Amino acid sequence: MRILEVKDIPLAVALKKLRESEAKGLPIKGIAKRTMELAMTLVKCDSAEELYGKLLELGLKGLTVSMIVDVAPKNLDELRTLLNFEPANIPEEVQLKVLELVSTYCR
Repeated sequence: MRILEVKDIPLAVALKKLRESEAKGLPIKGIAKRTMELAMTLVKCDSAEELYGKLLELGLKGLTVSMIVDVAPKNLDELRTLLNFEPANIPEEVQLKVLELVSTYCR
């Protein structure tokens, strides 16, 4: 297995891609295996790719969206700690929309 591109993605998406590779008979070892094991215990969102897309549509950076999908914040305080990579203050109505989407797609 080779790294072809580097991109910020949620753990759930990484897990899906690793499972697809495993299903194709590709060996999963080293850091990929550890990532897969970690993701299986930490993933909180069943439809992470759909949530990722919806959050990107709100104008958030990919890194921020990945962290939001991985952590699945439950309140504004938890969410605000994940907004450090955004260049400007995110309006509260957008923050509330993020929390609404997270509660819809994550457990």
